[in-house]
Amino acid sequence: MAFMNVGLSTLGMDKMSRFKVLKPHIVAFIKHMTLKKINNFIRAEINRIFKRKVLNSYPYILKIESTNICNLKCGFCYNSRRTPRTGERAYGRMSFENFKKIVDEVGPYLFKINLYGFGEPLLFDETFDMVKYATQNNIGVGISSNMNINRPDLTQKIIDSGLEVLIFSCHGATQESYSRFMGKGSMNLALNNIKALIKEQRRLKLKTPLTDWQFCVTRFNEDEIPLAEKKAKEIGINQIRFLIPDLPEKAESEWFSNLFPKRSDVLKDAVGCSWVYRSAYINYDGGLLPCCRDTRLLTNDFGNVFRDGFMNIWNNQKYQGSRELIANPTQPIKCKIMCQKCPAAGFKER
Repeated sequence: MAFMNVGLSTLGMDKMSRFKVLKPHIVAFIKHMTLKKINNFIRAEINRIFKRKVLNSYPYILKIESTNICNLKCGFCYNSRRTPRTGERAYGRMSFENFKKIVDEVGPYLFKINLYGFGEPLLFDETFDMVKYATQNNIGVGISSNMNINRPDLTQKIIDSGLEVLIFSCHGATQESYSRFMGKGSMNLALNNIKALIKEQRRLKLKTPLTDWQFCVTRFNEDEIPLAEKKAKEIGINQIRFLIPDLPEKAESEWFSNLFPKRSDVLKDAVGCSWVYRSAYINYDGGLLPCCRDTRLLTNDFGNVFRDGFMNIWNNQKYQGSRELIANPTQPIKCKIMCQKCPAAGFKER
């Protein structure tokens, strides 16, 4: 099933695991349905099927990065958190007012916002305000967090915000393997925060947020999969996913699990892309990208939503060029775009 690019977010999973990932999207679709959203959804899917370059529809799911600042230093993430170079995006965070502008413009078409990118969204209080504002506007919100946050009000903040899905990034079931992947983080702190959240959910008899443990599998943690499954069940986490991490080819062999092929090998067989019809990625500074594959280079931006407005970018020359590439990867295009070197869409760098 190609719905919302579920294939690329569930590499290495069996059919049941893939359905578990897709389920929250289905729930958000039903829960936040309106006639306007359904009409836009149908238009978007027709545009995708016919591979049109100018759309009469808008995204029905957005990925918005509230910040690219993080409290951890995971292996290979964001180039090991090095200082940005000339032409690269600096570290920063989105203001609530700027987030509100996006929701006010595109919100009527959205079923869901994935409010995370290359940072830790729960570091800053405005993220909770963003979740609450989207929820008040009938949009489901998912967040990915390492939960390595030492603040007594974290559980209450999450519950009060109305968050629907919490992806718990924890790449190890022992502190040893966890530290090899996630650097200075404390697995016990993260697990205790998840335990506290689930305990409070049960006390209040709440079904949300759905807790989804995301475990990136490497050679040094693959033996801990049974232990992770056991811990997830004991804590009461709704589901656990074992993924192939997105690693550079030059990474040491210990980073590549024996259980899965390399992500790059899997992507070689990928054909087509639905991001430019269904979704988009907005950086904290308003930079709009077709997807989250390479967010650091400023030249990859298709425009800036705070300066230009989302709707004025959605059918601009770069977006039309990317859709033309998807329709016919061999044809020349008039502008240089990041899609020209994307293996997920089946293209090779020109």
